[in-house]
Amino acid sequence: MLKPLLVSSLALLIAAPALAQDNQSFSLGGDTYTAGRVVSQTAPVAADLFAAGERITITGPVGGSLHSAGRSLRLDAPVEGAAYGMGYVIDLAAPVGGSASLTAAEITVSGRIGGNLRAMASEMVLSGDIGGAVLIAAADLQLDGAIAGDAVLTVDSVSFGSGARVDGTLTLYADDPDEITVPSSVASPDRVSIRDIEDHPDIEAPMDMREMAGEGFGAMLRSFLIGVVIVALAAALAVVVAPDRVAAVRMRALAAPGRSILAGFVAMSALIGAVLVLAMTLVGLLLVPVAIALTVVLIAAGYVAGSYVLGVGLWQLAGREIPDGVAEKAGLAALGALIAGLVALIPVLGWLSWFALVFLGLGAMMAPLFARLSRLGAAR
Repeated sequence: MLKPLLVSSLALLIAAPALAQDNQSFSLGGDTYTAGRVVSQTAPVAADLFAAGERITITGPVGGSLHSAGRSLRLDAPVEGAAYGMGYVIDLAAPVGGSASLTAAEITVSGRIGGNLRAMASEMVLSGDIGGAVLIAAADLQLDGAIAGDAVLTVDSVSFGSGARVDGTLTLYADDPDEITVPSSVASPDRVSIRDIEDHPDIEAPMDMREMAGEGFGAMLRSFLIGVVIVALAAALAVVVAPDRVAAVRMRALAAPGRSILAGFVAMSALIGAVLVLAMTLVGLLLVPVAIALTVVLIAAGYVAGSYVLGVGLWQLAGREIPDGVAEKAGLAALGALIAGLVALIPVLGWLSWFALVFLGLGAMMAPLFARLSRLGAAR
């Protein structure tokens, strides 16, 4: 049993980057959607840009907002709207007209941010000017830019360059406040507050790390296996209720994994965008809970479908025929969920593979809807 598991794990590690190896992109309503292993956006984008890949480089101006997820992101062209980025390394070298929300291990912001900046990182360098307020959580922060509004920084260590300045109030949370010194050139003492991180109003962890560790490996293993069983049961139910549709989803995903991932990315982007648009209208605000619930359901369905497709794909790689029984197909979904869960433990690759799995299943399910919309558009 161990040998097939190791072979399957290695197969997934090799195949995961290849799922989005070929660049695929299209435009709709002025928005551009692009995904691939290496994404290089050189053409101007009229409205919003949605980009996903291992390495993302943007050298063409973006007329709307930027939505990106990948291992590394570099912005070398201006973005007129807001910027949303998630990855391992993020480098914003060009200006952003609106606000920026960033999450990565390493973040560098040298371009100007016109609105607010919200960022979470292990290491962060901020040398660009910020037109609004700043909210940062980082282990190591280097500040060398001017901040027009208030700033709240939660850090282990912070250093200030000659260009650092905070025009509003500066609130610092640290493990050892006595080690933090803020030069008067950054902010006058009456506008600076340095506090112990224990006093942070937003820090209210449900369980201390030491207590969590005390729960033991057995509890974590049980939770993991319960999740695998739930995926297997959901897949079995889908096979019983709609066997033909499940087979169609499987064939679409295995025949064109890159296209399915891109379709899933587009579908998820549309759902999240719908939630934001509904929230901006008084009438639509009532439908926001429904839209959020639908998003959660589709993510879960995409994960179950993706796990089943992964299990079948690995089974076929081993030279086995797809079984006909419901229980056997549920077992393949459990295999996919097991391997996906193990790979999810790997830093960086883990969460990228999780996103790819959800997008793979969701895209394969949504492909018929996209095909109908395309035919309707062509008919007009």
